[in-house]
Amino acid sequence: MKRFPKNINVAACLSLAGVGFDETKVEIVADPVESRISHKILAHGRFGRLRAEVENMPNPDNPKTSYLASLSAIAILQKIISPIQIA
Repeated sequence: MKRFPKNINVAACLSLAGVGFDETKVEIVADPVESRISHKILAHGRFGRLRAEVENMPNPDNPKTSYLASLSAIAILQKIISPIQIA
């Protein structure tokens, strides 16, 4: 259990964006050999079906989180500080 994921932030975010915590089904697989963080998202409803798969690398400074999560947090903070962007 030492290498079991410490959090399930993606599942919580999907629950909030979707049908809620009680109706969202989550399966967590801990693979000690895998070097990437992988998310496979399946959603279905009256809209149709959604399948998405993301594989990202752990943050080199904090392997408990993904590098992509760190970059996303930095981008959000930069938008808060400088909300005006010139493209």
